[in-house]
Amino acid sequence: MPNPKEIRQIIRARRRTLRRRACEKNSSAAATHFIRNIALIRCRRIALYLAADGELDPRPLADRLCQLNKKLYLPVLRPSHHKALWFSEFHQDDRLQPNRFGIAEPDIRHRKPIPAWGLDLIILPLVAFNNEGTRMGMGGGYYDRTLAYQLIHQQWNRPTLIGYAHEFQRMEALPRRHWDVPLHGVITECGYQQFR
Repeated sequence: MPNPKEIRQIIRARRRTLRRRACEKNSSAAATHFIRNIALIRCRRIALYLAADGELDPRPLADRLCQLNKKLYLPVLRPSHHKALWFSEFHQDDRLQPNRFGIAEPDIRHRKPIPAWGLDLIILPLVAFNNEGTRMGMGGGYYDRTLAYQLIHQQWNRPTLIGYAHEFQRMEALPRRHWDVPLHGVITECGYQQFR
């Protein structure tokens, strides 16, 4: 099995070569799979991400969720905690500002952020995933640190964690470290898969 660095290089290179039309088609199909899932569509407070680097784009899903009057949130870097996230409510006409990594996020001076456990569901970006719910991110550990309480207090099952990816990001095997917070499910252009 390739090491995590190699997996990230391979998958990210493949994402970047995906044609724009194919990415749009996959993103639209994934949004449809989300909307058709009764358990997911019942959620009220839903965090998304802004796609970059060929990631599956949640914007088509955000459009549909807005029509259903869901509250949408985006991750924001916690200023007082190195490598952890808060979530701030997001409206599609909001002006976003770049954080210290140049990633656009809501201005927390205008919209008070909330912790992860205040959400019903988080749609997570990822580089790779497997059929056991292991998620490989970019390697910074932001989501794992933010959601570590789910490993310690397993009865705290909020929010539901759903990976959002192209089907080719599925791997047969991935290393899982003790700090990796597993996904509850994943959505690709091929459908929704729930993990135990």
